[in-house]
Amino acid sequence: MPSPRRAPLRPRLTPARPARWLLASACLIASLGAVAGAAEPGEWAFSGDFRGGWFASERTARDGTESDQDAFNARLRLALERQLDERWKLRTRVAGRFSSDQDGSDVYLRAYAPTRTGAAFGDVTLDEAYLGYQAPDDGLRLRVGRFQTAFALPGVASKGLDRNDSPNIDINWTDGIHLDVPVAEGWRAHLVAQYRHREGSGSVAHAPLDFHDSDSRTTLFAGLENTRPLGPIVQRMVSVTWMPDSLADQGLGHPSRSDYTAVDARIAAEWPLREGGPRLVAGAEVAYALETPLEVATGTGGTGDADGLAWQVLGSIYDFVPDHNIGVAIGRADAGWLLSPDYRPNDRSAEIRYQWKFTSATSMEARVRERREIGHPVGTRERVDRDVYVRVTHKF
Repeated sequence: MPSPRRAPLRPRLTPARPARWLLASACLIASLGAVAGAAEPGEWAFSGDFRGGWFASERTARDGTESDQDAFNARLRLALERQLDERWKLRTRVAGRFSSDQDGSDVYLRAYAPTRTGAAFGDVTLDEAYLGYQAPDDGLRLRVGRFQTAFALPGVASKGLDRNDSPNIDINWTDGIHLDVPVAEGWRAHLVAQYRHREGSGSVAHAPLDFHDSDSRTTLFAGLENTRPLGPIVQRMVSVTWMPDSLADQGLGHPSRSDYTAVDARIAAEWPLREGGPRLVAGAEVAYALETPLEVATGTGGTGDADGLAWQVLGSIYDFVPDHNIGVAIGRADAGWLLSPDYRPNDRSAEIRYQWKFTSATSMEARVRERREIGHPVGTRERVDRDVYVRVTHKF
């Protein structure tokens, strides 16, 4: 898995410098937004997004000690896209994460992120670089290279238990091939073959997943999705993930490795609350890992195999006041569920999120969340994390 961070490629920044950098970035975005627009066929088109704000958290550890922190954090992504002809295109995007508390900066291009959840603060890298194909009439779609995969429940607090790259201000990516094929009556088949480096992954892979074994480098994902409305139902999806020889079932220090296979199902629906007024969007997702590590490998203090169940329930009300939305998300991931970018293993979580859309391109969000540990060693207490943020998102 990821080795210790290499020495920064640039001089380390003091805490004041990232803050000035974020201010300069905001000014740059404003100027770029004025010149960005649709390109003529055969020309490069520029786009991007900026998301940043104030983030604060507090923790009660297993031994009862308390700690807290706060910082101004941001993510900036700039993309270039060229339509080669009616069906083929090239797209690349550079992405960076920044914080007033970051310890340094690092610019790199490699197959794995420095942490299990993606890029660290101060990192700048490519999160997209692919050749894409789109058949006429919404037919077959293909991406080859580095791209984003996102299969999540819709909502103000949109989340996923598997394959939801780059949520919040995170930076993740998928290296490989994504084939998206129409099947029948609105159903589409998704096939993803993902390459994982021996030192880690660009997408989320919690411990004790490990990719040092040569047979573990390819992850296969197959899903069936339908987003064509059926009465109030707006999303249906089932999927399977297979990760051969990737699970260190007895711990990362033990040579034993087994396949990690996971199944996932989600459904979402939408109802108008009154004509031309608010609407309710609700969804549920459940997932299960067929093979899980031993409890001793997860640090929960239990015995036997870790549980592999994960689930979430989301509910949102859009336009309860015009352009104002609110949503809740409640979920749980047992210690054996290792694929979610939004739920940590061995955690249960509850959050409420508010969104104000100033324009179609700019919005503000505020979130309050609490996460509680499910299992912990005898003689300790459950770890509790509470966090809040207020952030602004602008697309250009």
